[in-house]
Amino acid sequence: MPIIRFEEADTDDLTAVGEGIARPAREAGRLRTGTDVGKYAVAHGDGCAVCGAPIRAGDAFYLDSGAGVVLCEAHGRERRGD
Repeated sequence: MPIIRFEEADTDDLTAVGEGIARPAREAGRLRTGTDVGKYAVAHGDGCAVCGAPIRAGDAFYLDSGAGVVLCEAHGRERRGD
């Protein structure tokens, strides 16, 4: 499963995604539907799975769809090998 980078979180809890990202988000257990931010959204309100840092509106973050976790910018780059 891919590790997907999001340029900017929409809110502190959710980021809207298109249909192409809906499948990996669903497989990760992170898909929310019919939200205020859009038809499909990734939930990230619990913050980084490694360090617990919150993902705030405007922050870049990563979704590790295989592990079902959200990662902050630093830990996402590290896991993806960027």
